[in-house]
Amino acid sequence: MTTQGGISGLRVLVVEDDYWVAATLVEIITEAGAEVVGPVDCVRDALTALDSSPHVASLDVQLGSETSFPIADELDRRGVPFIFATGAASMIPAAHASRPTCHKPASRKLLIGTLCRALDGAS
Repeated sequence: MTTQGGISGLRVLVVEDDYWVAATLVEIITEAGAEVVGPVDCVRDALTALDSSPHVASLDVQLGSETSFPIADELDRRGVPFIFATGAASMIPAAHASRPTCHKPASRKLLIGTLCRALDGAS
């Protein structure tokens, strides 16, 4: 999948448990012309949201008392590219260490660029 036009027209799953950060991510992604799936704040809801067939996902690592790694594993199994948008990059396991990471707080340019890198890597 090529991202020459950015993420416009794509469905982006947002997994984030902080309300304000989630609102910012939604605003950035929506302004870039993409449809947001979510945001969701837990593993269970994120796995359910995969039924909407997102093109790409943005995962916070730490979701309260759980991590997003089960979501990352399922996205990987389904061949859906994703990024980690997190302040806890040191927690990312070796299995996902090569995934694009966007350190929070993220600017619009950084977030969209990181999503595009994930999509381009899935081509």
